[in-house]
Amino acid sequence: MTTKNTIKKALAALAAGALLGGVLAGCGASTAAEGSGSDSTSTAAYNPVSVSGTAPGGDLIPTNSQESGKKTLVWQLFDGLVDVDPDTRKVRNEVAKSITSDDQQTWTITLNQDRKFSDGTPVKADNFIKAWTWGADIANAQIASGDLAVIKGYDKLHPSDGSKATATEFEGLKKVDDYTFTVELTSPYSSFVNLLTSVTFYPLPDSFFKDPDAWRKNPVGNGPYKLRQAVDEATGAYFDLNKYYKGNRTPHNTGLYVRFYTDSSAAYQDVLADNLDITSPGGADLLTAKDDFGDRLVEPVITGPNTTITFPMWDDFWKSSNGLKVRQAISLAINREEIVDKVFNGYAVPAKDFTVKGLNGWSDSIKGSDVLDFNVTKAKALLKEAGGYTKELPIYYNADGAHKQWVEAVANQIKKNLGINAVPKPTTTFSDFLQKRADHQFTGPWRASEIPFNPGLDDMLRNVYSTSGSANSGSEWTSDAFEAKLKEGWQQKDTDAANEKFNEAQEILFQDLPAIPLWYTKIPSVYSTKVSNVHTNVFGSTLYLVEKK
Repeated sequence: MTTKNTIKKALAALAAGALLGGVLAGCGASTAAEGSGSDSTSTAAYNPVSVSGTAPGGDLIPTNSQESGKKTLVWQLFDGLVDVDPDTRKVRNEVAKSITSDDQQTWTITLNQDRKFSDGTPVKADNFIKAWTWGADIANAQIASGDLAVIKGYDKLHPSDGSKATATEFEGLKKVDDYTFTVELTSPYSSFVNLLTSVTFYPLPDSFFKDPDAWRKNPVGNGPYKLRQAVDEATGAYFDLNKYYKGNRTPHNTGLYVRFYTDSSAAYQDVLADNLDITSPGGADLLTAKDDFGDRLVEPVITGPNTTITFPMWDDFWKSSNGLKVRQAISLAINREEIVDKVFNGYAVPAKDFTVKGLNGWSDSIKGSDVLDFNVTKAKALLKEAGGYTKELPIYYNADGAHKQWVEAVANQIKKNLGINAVPKPTTTFSDFLQKRADHQFTGPWRASEIPFNPGLDDMLRNVYSTSGSANSGSEWTSDAFEAKLKEGWQQKDTDAANEKFNEAQEILFQDLPAIPLWYTKIPSVYSTKVSNVHTNVFGSTLYLVEKK
């Protein structure tokens, strides 16, 4: 993949702010319409649950959907082979009836035969094979295509040098019958079933391949909802029920309205006024949320995302040994506990690693993680060893997200404890932020955050820091040793043994420190008096369970 393509695929590394409507959930109530999905008109008058989100800024093709605004919508439109059970937080079969392998390298996938797209056409093996092949083809320039690199033949569809594809079919995908296909990976990968939770692995209907442009205007998926009308980038997206739906996520409501915001506080005020049903507060709103909402504030069940400041490792200074010492000094000069208490009102936990607390295999004692401890004396000594840092240190963030307070707090601590002129540098919008980063206009660190999309410890490590990750950190840091440790972990059949290798990969991250972990944000949810049964979700979207009063 070319450098430019690598940068472009990194758009998912950052969420637009606290407008995380697509990762809110409800659980444990009776459904409004039991059994298969049905038209909203056949069960009750259309009265959608409204939730905050951000404009997708383009089409809703799954392999082109790694930014949070898009994912919020794609999660409603599609079902994958697997999903994550919101109660057990374990991966379960969804469209897949079974996924098996004897050697962790060749996988046989058998589909349930009763699943349909919202246009009534069946979901078959070809719908996965064609979607993944189209997504991998370099000519289609899909942001999330890197997820597919684990499949044999990806390099022929997506040459690393940016040249044209040398194949038209995906070598590792073989159709057995209409509802069965095999997937051969480039090497054994025990976490493959977890990886299938990614939107990259969703199917596409036959209509997409007949006329992709027409599909973009009227997206058809196989999820619990279908679009009621075309997405309005300025206002939001309305969803009806998919009457053909038969899956794990049968809606408990008549539909959804994802309302787009550029200001998280505006969404918060709308929920307070009962003009919006659900949002996730951020910034200064976290300080008053408990008092404002009482028992209509829902605590998260797992910490995350992991917030970092990530560095431009394409820059000669930052990739030098002195640059490393400066990064280490900056990390040691940040009092995470103080910021968590004063800025986040306790809705964050100081980071101990590069993933999030609560994942299977998580550890707070990885070798090298002491660089996250607050130690001004050691920080000053390292800065002196590096020869000091006399230039301005910009810290970039998007002003349309709830980041201003904490970025200012970090900058003030760096200035106070090290004497470095750290200066917050806001961009007007998230899209402007991403473009400037892609164009290498950032000379210092930027704010980043990533949430896990499955329970695997390796998910975030691969997705953010591996060259095969679809989100990628955008820093252009690479390490053969890091990649090798991930592969060693994927070859293990025992989960504990695999996690040991993944944490050894984290040791390499701590050695190079391309990003500085700050804290795991505990994102709560707040909701209006018009809905019930709202809980925060861990992986993906479970808005289908929220009920309207």
